[in-house]
Amino acid sequence: MDTPTNSPGPANPAGPSGADHDGFTAFERGDYRAARDIWESGSDAGSAWAQLGLGILYADGLGLEADPERARQYWEQAAEQGLSDASFNLGVMAETASPVDTETAQHWYRRAAEAGHVVAQNNLAVLLLNQGGDAASTEAVQWWKRAAEGGDPDALNSLGVAHQQGSGCERDRAAAAEYYAQAAKAGHRDAAFNLARALEQGDGVDADLTAAARWYRQAAEAGDPDAAAKLGNLCRDGKGTKEDMEAAAHWYRAAAEAGHPQAQANLGVLLDRGLGVPRDQSAAARWYEASARQGLAPAQYNLGIVLADGHGVEVDYVAAWVWFARAADQGHKPAAEARDYIHQQLTPEQRAEAETRKTEPFGPPITR
Repeated sequence: MDTPTNSPGPANPAGPSGADHDGFTAFERGDYRAARDIWESGSDAGSAWAQLGLGILYADGLGLEADPERARQYWEQAAEQGLSDASFNLGVMAETASPVDTETAQHWYRRAAEAGHVVAQNNLAVLLLNQGGDAASTEAVQWWKRAAEGGDPDALNSLGVAHQQGSGCERDRAAAAEYYAQAAKAGHRDAAFNLARALEQGDGVDADLTAAARWYRQAAEAGDPDAAAKLGNLCRDGKGTKEDMEAAAHWYRAAAEAGHPQAQANLGVLLDRGLGVPRDQSAAARWYEASARQGLAPAQYNLGIVLADGHGVEVDYVAAWVWFARAADQGHKPAAEARDYIHQQLTPEQRAEAETRKTEPFGPPITR
């Protein structure tokens, strides 16, 4: 959701003019003292835009000491004159307070939303959805529709989710895909991922792996680790795009470095086998462990294998048994077989140590 100070420019149809506009011009060039002087004069004369601007300065401590209470007072003055940007900022202030004041946030968002403030409409819808209940969910969808009519990509994506899940409206997966497409074309990262997934699965649209790969790429390039992991799969398997192990490794790494457990495991496999990247079993073991520590059973199994065989790490049967056992506890059958085999190789003392380590929290990394 938007903050009250990142984008001080007007959302109201009629923006500031005259001296008020000069104040925003000074603000944009970083001359906060000049903006303050202009807005203080305007505020004394009752200008809502000047009051909005002064609130921004006090909220962020720009050119003066931060004073959230004074910011709130200025924004309330502007809001009482009907300036929806000020009402929106008051909603954000309440929503980001500690503790959160949801009731006040809804009050101010609703005032701004009813005045046509698109982002306030979206934020109000989110609060209503989080409130729970059928009536609130239905109202949330109505506000998202109004925000979507104003071109808000967040609202379009949220409408897609609502129609996909049947939350506050009838479930309609075709409508969901259309909303995702509109938001994705406007550059919305999550919508691009959602559209790609729908295209990959044929969910509400005809399956189209080529288009799915294109939208996954858009989301991945915007920093979505889930999209990067999915695109890595398509590049690895040659689905929707040419088979390209180097590209697969690139996208897996992007997701893995963001903490994506499946991508970490997949990157480990490529490094282990030298597919698309130079073979590096030590690096493979590190990525297996990163994924294994997040609970991914196949990665736990692979880590057990490299520890048992000494591929890129020192042989450690006790650690291998621990990771095999953790994977086996999740129903991984090859891991259960490996666990039982390794168990026969352990001394009674090692078996006792292994059982103890399995029940303890993860210690320092095994791989270096």
